[in-house]
Amino acid sequence: MHTGKRILIVDDSTTMTAIIFRILKDAKYTDIDCLHDGGSALAALRQKEYDLVITDWQMHPITGIELLIRADARLSKVRIILITGLHGKDDEAWLGGADGYVTKPFEPIDLIEKVEDVLSPAALLA
Repeated sequence: MHTGKRILIVDDSTTMTAIIFRILKDAKYTDIDCLHDGGSALAALRQKEYDLVITDWQMHPITGIELLIRADARLSKVRIILITGLHGKDDEAWLGGADGYVTKPFEPIDLIEKVEDVLSPAALLA
């Protein structure tokens, strides 16, 4: 069980949010919140401490890539994984500050491996 890790899923597709939520629950993550736009996510990040945000790249009014801009010092330690249907954007994700990047469609194991990698003790020290 992955207690103690707070995860926020942000995707404007309720179907995709539900899929990611189920994948994480099946992998024994228990403290998961879901939101459907970047503006709500930014407000939530300022109210509650999260270890990880898994966010869609393309949303309105605030995109996933805009969530990477951690202007608020409290957000600087939050790890972020971008999920997108855009292929060939991994360089832009890394340069923007993403800690991980997953391209749709993806297999559940690929997402879980990325989450575990990003939340690993070694990654958290980097």
